Amino acid sequence: MEGTDHETAIYEVNGSEEGPTAVILGGMHGDEINGYRVAADATNWEIDAGRLIVIPFANIVAVERNSRRGPDGDLNRLFPGGREPESAFARAIWRVVEDADPDVVIDLHRSRGLFNTHHRWIGQVVLLTEADGTTDIAEDVIDYMNDHHVPQTMRFHRFTMANIHDTDRDSGLLIQKVHHDLDVPGFLVESTDFLLDLKTQLRWTTTITERLLERYGIQRTV
Repeated sequence: MEGTDHETAIYEVNGSEEGPTAVILGGMHGDEINGYRVAADATNWEIDAGRLIVIPFANIVAVERNSRRGPDGDLNRLFPGGREPESAFARAIWRVVEDADPDVVIDLHRSRGLFNTHHRWIGQVVLLTEADGTTDIAEDVIDYMNDHHVPQTMRFHRFTMANIHDTDRDSGLLIQKVHHDLDVPGFLVESTDFLLDLKTQLRWTTTITERLLERYGIQRTV
């Protein structure tokens, strides 16, 4: 959306070999710092094969305001399956996703609270679509995080898994539209800021992203 207040950069990172394509988004909600910081960092990664299409600051107006919502409200509620996205900005983002012809889409977010502790918040979760293999991949990534990164003394911070079919079918999540319209794997990653410093949030969000990419044949080399 060049020349508008929504203007934001799209990055392409190419590996030395042919391979799959992943779309990574951050900043869908402008106050979720870990999401857009990790996505921005990914624009400088080197990968062995395939390519990354990255929109680090998807909701640039909301990022600049440090706000969850932008001028059109909650951006991650404007992607209904089977219909046009509900704002010009959402349509522009969707065109990028469609044109990339992705093998996987990863949407990075920040949660609040803890799962099954603070009932208003979703906690640390990997939300996934029902494409082939996504459940096994999410379980593998979550087990790795809980075994190697979440301290045993922080058992309420353990990551969990949820399927988009457990949510409102018309909620307008981007990965729901990825599932409905493109039938490719999609993951929404939520890392909480409850009792976690930003450095830890960034490290955990980065690690999950790297592990998901590895399972789809994209290995980060630097």
